[in-house]
Amino acid sequence: MKKLWNMLISPITMGVLLFIGAFAMGMATFIENDFGSGRARELVYGAKWFELLMVLFMVNLVGSIFHRKLYLRKKLTIFVFHIAFIVMILGAAVTRYFGYEGMMHIREGESSDLIQTQNESLNVEVAQHGKVYKQNWGADKVNRKSGFKGKVKTENGSITFKMVEYLPDAYEKAVVNPNGNPVIGFVMADESFRGMGYIEQGTIRTFGNRSVAFDASKKADVNFSLKGDSIFIEAGLPIYESQMGSQEGKATHQPTSAITLKKLYQVGATNLVIQEFLPTAEITAMAASNNTKGMNKPAYKFEVLANNHSYDFVVWGGSNNSMVSSLEFDDIKVEAGFGFKHIELPFQLQLDNFEIERYPGSHSPSSFSSYVQVLQPGKNPEPFHIYMNNILKMHGYRFYQSSYDNDEKGTILSVNYDNAGTTTTYVGYFLLFLGIVLSMFNKNSFLKNTYIPKLVALLLVSSSLWVPLQIKAGNEPELKINTIDAKHAERFGQLLIQDNKGRTEPIYTFSSDLVRKISRKEQMHGLTPVQLFLEMNMNYSDWVDVPIIKVSNKKLQDVLGITTSYASYNDFIVSGTGYKLQPYVEAAFNKPPARQDKFDKEVIKVDERLNITYAIFTGAYFKVFPVPNSNEQHWFTSDEAQRMAKNPTDSSFLANILPIYFQELHLAKETGNYAKADEYLEAIFTFQTKFSNYELPSSGKVKLEVMYNKWNIFKKLFPFYATCGVLFLLVLIAGIIRGRDLPGWLTRTFVGFIFIGFLFHILGIIARWYISGHAPMSNGYESLVFISGVTMLAGFIFSRQSLMALSATSVLAGFTLMVANLSFMDPEITNLVPVLKSYWLTVHVSVITGSYGFLGLGALLGIVNLILTISKNSQNRDRIETSIETLTKINHRTLILGLYFISIGTFLGAVWANESWGRYWGWDPKETWSLITMIIYTFVTHARLIPGMRGRFAFNTLSIYAFFSVLMTYFGVNYYLSGLHSYASGDPVPIPTSVYVSVITLVILSVWAWFRNVQNEKSLNK
Repeated sequence: MKKLWNMLISPITMGVLLFIGAFAMGMATFIENDFGSGRARELVYGAKWFELLMVLFMVNLVGSIFHRKLYLRKKLTIFVFHIAFIVMILGAAVTRYFGYEGMMHIREGESSDLIQTQNESLNVEVAQHGKVYKQNWGADKVNRKSGFKGKVKTENGSITFKMVEYLPDAYEKAVVNPNGNPVIGFVMADESFRGMGYIEQGTIRTFGNRSVAFDASKKADVNFSLKGDSIFIEAGLPIYESQMGSQEGKATHQPTSAITLKKLYQVGATNLVIQEFLPTAEITAMAASNNTKGMNKPAYKFEVLANNHSYDFVVWGGSNNSMVSSLEFDDIKVEAGFGFKHIELPFQLQLDNFEIERYPGSHSPSSFSSYVQVLQPGKNPEPFHIYMNNILKMHGYRFYQSSYDNDEKGTILSVNYDNAGTTTTYVGYFLLFLGIVLSMFNKNSFLKNTYIPKLVALLLVSSSLWVPLQIKAGNEPELKINTIDAKHAERFGQLLIQDNKGRTEPIYTFSSDLVRKISRKEQMHGLTPVQLFLEMNMNYSDWVDVPIIKVSNKKLQDVLGITTSYASYNDFIVSGTGYKLQPYVEAAFNKPPARQDKFDKEVIKVDERLNITYAIFTGAYFKVFPVPNSNEQHWFTSDEAQRMAKNPTDSSFLANILPIYFQELHLAKETGNYAKADEYLEAIFTFQTKFSNYELPSSGKVKLEVMYNKWNIFKKLFPFYATCGVLFLLVLIAGIIRGRDLPGWLTRTFVGFIFIGFLFHILGIIARWYISGHAPMSNGYESLVFISGVTMLAGFIFSRQSLMALSATSVLAGFTLMVANLSFMDPEITNLVPVLKSYWLTVHVSVITGSYGFLGLGALLGIVNLILTISKNSQNRDRIETSIETLTKINHRTLILGLYFISIGTFLGAVWANESWGRYWGWDPKETWSLITMIIYTFVTHARLIPGMRGRFAFNTLSIYAFFSVLMTYFGVNYYLSGLHSYASGDPVPIPTSVYVSVITLVILSVWAWFRNVQNEKSLNK
C-alpha cells in the first residue's frame, strides 16, 4: 500500500498526469472543431476517465504538499499557491455535479417560472396503471456505441433500455408494420423547415417553427384527422389548395373535404404536399447514403426489455429535434426523446418591458435590457432592471441578459445555478492570487535572491519582440482634395462638445477617439482627426467613397466585395436593397455573447464603426449647443437646440450658425482667408460660454488637453523605454560575459535618456490627473499608465544597487505602456457591445498578454543556452559553464513568473466570463489552450523533480518547445479551431513555410546541442 501511495504522489506520476491532461485537452479542441462540442464533451471533458484524471492529480498534489513539507512556515507562499488549485478542482466538481445552466424566455406582459437547461438529455416517461415514471440521462452518458444501459424502475419491476446501434446520419422512413399505427408522410416547406416529414396517429411533432398533429389530444398549427379511410386537415389560418404542376389558380380548401395525395396545400407561409398514407406502419431510422450525409440527424436504436420480452425502439437526436418516440406493449406506454430538461423555479419573472438602445440614425442595437418583476407567493412584486453586467440574483439563481426575440417583444435570459461551485472556485482564485503576491515578499522564494535583477531584465527583453506582432504601420495615400487649413482646424479642435457619456471635452479629444474607433489609426489620409471630423460633417458627399472604415476579417471583406482592410461607407450600401450586413448583424445580435464566433464579433464591431461614420455624416455627434435659458444640462445639435429654444433670436442663431459657418469654410478653402470663418467659430464659443448652466473647463485646461492628445506621450514612450532598456540590457549582459566594466560615459548616457523619458512620463500623468479631475486609476488604461510610472520610479530607487534594475524596469515600463495603448486603440466613445464593457476584460487581456513576453524570453534563453552548449570547448569551458548556470537559473525564474501571470490572466478571464454571462469555464478552445499552456509550463518548471530530467540541458530544451503551446494559444486557436475567439471558424489555413523551417532548425539545434553535451560530459569524466 505504501508503494502505491508513493507512486501516486511521485514527481513521475505528476509528470505523466500533466502530460495526459494536456494532450487530451489539446485533442479535444480538434475533436470539437471537426465533430462539435458535444462529441468533445462526451469523449474528453465529460468522460469519467477525465474526472478520474482530475482526482488523481488532486491526490498527487495533496501528497506532494506533505511529502515536500510545503506547509512549513518558510514555504507558506508555495503552500497557498498549491492549495489554491485543490480548492479550484473541488469548486469545479461542485459545479459539475450540483450546478446547471439554462435559458429563460419571456414575452412582454407574460411571466415564466421555467428554465430550459443547456445540456441535452434523453428523457423517458413510462406510463403504467395510471402512474407515470420519469427518467433522464445526459446525452454525454448515452454512449454512441452499443453498450449503454439505463433502467426505469416501476412498481411492477424495471424496464431496461439497451442501445444496440447508433446512426450518426439517418433519415426517417415509414415502413409497413402489421402491428403499427396509421402514418402520414408529407413534404413541408417554409422559412424554418424544408423536407420530408412523418407523423403517427395520436402524436404532435414540430417541424421548424410549425407544430403538426395527427388525431392528438391538443391542437397544433396544422391538424390532421382520420375519419374512416379519409384524411382531413384544418388549421388556425385559411388553407388553400392547388394541384402540383397545374397552371390553375389556388382555391380555398374546406375543412369538411378530405385531402388528396400529391396536392399542394398552403397554410400561411407553409406549403404542404401529402405524399403517402400508410394504415399500419412504424417510423424507423435508415442510414443515409453518401449523397445525403450531413443533411439528416442522428438516430439511436434501442432494445427495450420488459417482462421477459424485448422490443425495438428508435429515438431521434439532434439539437432541433422535437420528436417523441412512443412504444406500447401490454399495459405499458413508453415515450422517449432527446431534448432539453425543464426546471421549475420557486418564483416567477414577469417581463414588463424590453428595451433596445440604438445608435443615432440607425436601427442597429447597441445595448438591450429587460425590466422585470420577481413574483413570489405571499410577497410584493420586486422590480429589477437586467442588462449586461447587471445581474439579477434570487434564491441562488443568477439571471443575465443574453438575447431577444426578432420582434423585440421578448427577452432571453441566461440562468446560472451554481452558488456553491462559483464561491468555492472564487476562493481558489483568491488563494492563487494571494500565493503569487506573497511569494514576491517571501525571502525564501525563488524570486528573492541575488539573481533577480538579471531575471527581470532578461525576461523582459521578449516584451519588445511582441511589438512587431501587435503594431502594423499603415501608410495610406493623402487625398488630392482641398482640405481645411490646419491652423483653423486646431482652433476648432478647442471648441467644446458633449460626448455620449455627458463629459464636456474639446472636439480634438472627441474627434481623435472617433477616428481611432473607425479606422484604428491616429489619423487618415494625411488629415488630423479634427480636420477629418469637420470635413465629414460639412462635406459628407466627398467622403462616402473614401475607404476609412477598418474591416479586419477576410470573410467580411469578401461579403463587402473589398480587397483591402478598409472600406468606404458606400461599400456597405447596395442600391435598391439596402444594408449589406443587415442579416449578419441581426444574426450576430440574436446569439448570446457566449455563442458569438469571431465573425459575429467582427460584424458587430464593423457595424458599430459604420454607425459612427453615419452619425458623423448626419451631424448626430455635433452636440456643441446648450439650450438657452434652460435648466437642461445636456447639449444638443443645432436642430435639436433650436426646437427647444424659447427666444426667437436664439432660435435664429441656432438655425443659421452652422450653415453660414460651413459656407464660409468652403470659401476660405478656395481663398485661403479664414477671417470670417474664425468670427463665426468665435460666435459658437461665446454661445457656449453664455448659455451653459454648469461650469465649463477653463481655456488653459482645454489647451492642455489638446496638447496632451497631440503629443500622445504614452504611445511615444513605450518604444522609447523598450529601446533604451533593451540596448542598456544587452550592453550590461555583454559586459558580464566578457568580464569588463562599462565606460562611465556610456552608463550615464543610458541613465540620462531613461530619466528624460521618465520626466515626460510624470508630466503626462500629472496632466491627465488635472484634465480628468481624478487620480489616473479609474480604468484599465489609466491603471497601466500609473503602474508603468511607479515601475520606473522603483527602477531609479534601486539603480544605486544595480543598473540591471533600471534597465529591467525600463523594458517593463515600455511593455506595460504597449499593452495600455493596445487597449486604448479601442476606446469607449460610443455604446459598445455591453459584454465588453468590463474592467475584468481589460485586466485579463493585459495580464495574459504580458505572460507571453516572459514565456517567450524563456524560449529565447533556452536557445541561447543550447548555442552556448554547442560553443563550449576545453578553452572556454569554465566561463561558458558559469554563463549557462546563471542563465538557466534566470530562465527558471523567468518561467515561474510567466506561469504566475498566465495563471492570473486565465482565471481573471474566467471571472470576466462569469460576471458577463454566468459561466466561469466553458471549454472554449482559447481558454482550454490557455489551461494547456499552464499545464505545460507547470511540467517544465517542475521537471527538476523528475529523475532523468534534472539537468540544465533538459530544462532549457523543454523551455524552447513549451513555447509552441503559447503560439498555439495566441495564433493557432485563432486560425485553426472554431470557437468564441476564432477568426477562421475552423476553416483550414495554410501553415506558413517559416513554421516548418523554424521547427526543423530547432530540432537540428537540439540534437546538435545534445550530442555536444554528451561529448563534454564524457571528456569531464576522463
